[in-house]
Amino acid sequence: MNTITDPGTVCGRVFATESWQDAWLAGGVEPSAAHVRLRAGGVPVTLQLVAHSPLWRGYEGDAGLPPVWDGPVAYLSTVYAVSNPLNQVPAPETARVAAGTVTEALETAQEWGAEALVVPNLEPGPALEALPPPDALVRLDATCRLRLADGMDAYLERLATAHRGRLRRYHRRGAQAGLTYHDRDVTEAGQVLPAFARLTRQPAERHGTPPLYSEAALRALLEVPGTRLLSADLDGRPAAGLLSFEQDGCLILWAAGIDYTLLKTHFPYYFLIYEAIEAAAARGCRWVDFGRGNLEFKQRLGFQPVDLWSPVYALAPGRRAHYAERLAEMHRRIGDFLGRPG
Repeated sequence: MNTITDPGTVCGRVFATESWQDAWLAGGVEPSAAHVRLRAGGVPVTLQLVAHSPLWRGYEGDAGLPPVWDGPVAYLSTVYAVSNPLNQVPAPETARVAAGTVTEALETAQEWGAEALVVPNLEPGPALEALPPPDALVRLDATCRLRLADGMDAYLERLATAHRGRLRRYHRRGAQAGLTYHDRDVTEAGQVLPAFARLTRQPAERHGTPPLYSEAALRALLEVPGTRLLSADLDGRPAAGLLSFEQDGCLILWAAGIDYTLLKTHFPYYFLIYEAIEAAAARGCRWVDFGRGNLEFKQRLGFQPVDLWSPVYALAPGRRAHYAERLAEMHRRIGDFLGRPG
């Protein structure tokens, strides 16, 4: 368990809004055979019946496994939401409300004929601890967070000398190579969104896997209050970009796109991260959430991982042991992949 506990009340808040959840459904990345909006106290959380989630399939790929599921699965919050809305249920009702919401979701998922109910991306804390015992508990990932309460200079000074020097050096080289930083609102972002969407597809194209995002989904999310497209541009086009959400003093860097042909010549990702953190500090942001994956790289930049746990409840008759075995192996392999066994 990670020692950082309080940012869960801030950094996951955008995913517990109806605007984010509505935009995600509208984007169609995970087509829903059925969906319903539940209420965890005053917190909205969407339950979806999904036949295919590109991000879940990506985690199966990280584990080196074939598809786990033999049919559609109900997700209580999409796996794409870095933090489950149940993390936002306020005390002292957190445990009771979270448990009651999952019980309600189980009943609906069974009516839908789902193979299982997945409750993705619960952070360590009372919501996770209060849920009915699952058939499997899978750590899919960790999100990486940085406390940014005392400005850019203090942030840099906290980094190890080698990592601080590399970040400064690559930022300087990117600027010398002609990179410029841009922070675009919904109107401005729409103009460069096709180019940014192409960058988000590059990793999938390199590895022959389905893309995690679509241009339609990214465009839908631009309408969420607090959404910005941050980019390092070269000759008027993004060389690296981050679709970000900002709310209540936390900047979430959510979807990334990089021109890999420029990675070692212009250092656009280092340039972009430096500029984004510096701008966030200047605005008075208290937290930056760098999202999931690439944990070693993000830790070198001072971000600390917070484990994200997904309780799974098998619902298909006679398949509980079958899915529990598959998911236990998935959990073990992802732990090894992340460098966080156990």
